[in-house]
Amino acid sequence: MSNNQRNTSMVVCIFAVIIVGAIAVGALSYYGTSWFNWSSADTDFYFDAEVGATTGTVTLDIDLDVGGVSITFVDNASLLYDIEIVVQNTTLDTDGDPTVTFTSNTIGLVYTAAGVNITLGSGVNYTLDIDTTTGGISVALVDGAHVGDVSLTTEIGGITLAMTDDVVLLGNATFDLDSTTGGVSVVVDVPTGIGGSVEAAVGTGGVDITATGWTEITSNHYETSDYDTASQTLTVIIETTTGGITAIFT
Repeated sequence: MSNNQRNTSMVVCIFAVIIVGAIAVGALSYYGTSWFNWSSADTDFYFDAEVGATTGTVTLDIDLDVGGVSITFVDNASLLYDIEIVVQNTTLDTDGDPTVTFTSNTIGLVYTAAGVNITLGSGVNYTLDIDTTTGGISVALVDGAHVGDVSLTTEIGGITLAMTDDVVLLGNATFDLDSTTGGVSVVVDVPTGIGGSVEAAVGTGGVDITATGWTEITSNHYETSDYDTASQTLTVIIETTTGGITAIFT
């Protein structure tokens, strides 16, 4: 690996750390300073599981009405998931306790309002399907994560995604990032040997794509020279109705 590649990977790692912290700040903003002060106004719920005999691809399926979702990976082959859910007690009174399920290789969470922090391991392959009505989504694909398709959707809220080049992609992966009202920021270091494509669409707002060495198809669409011939590809589609899009690809 060249020095330039090493430097790029380092920058992306730093960016991933920053965005994971940013979503926590967003959750603080939503829940109020009482969370930070360890007030009894909120309750923390913790769910975790080990890989055990789990094989095949595992889908993380999150549906949240209000609140932020943060996802990151760690180099831990025994960890299936570690999930923290922070809920206001007033929400608990009306909606009950949140529950994380694991059925048919799907990690599932459906809830009304919460701050959700998720850590996934490196022992199985994952796909991500995250939906929020109001709230931000942050994903850091780092530490040798094994991932396939990624779908991140929010009606009101921003999306941030960062990926380092040590990630193992499954097949021809598609990352679909969709925000109705909110900005989208992406930094992706595409692994060696994988053809890449990024295409952005915005209703109201600007698009800023940096993809050095890639071919410009249109001002909002770039591809690597081997995208049509590579044995494996990554296709990133970014859409927002109102909000800016910033994307950096190397």
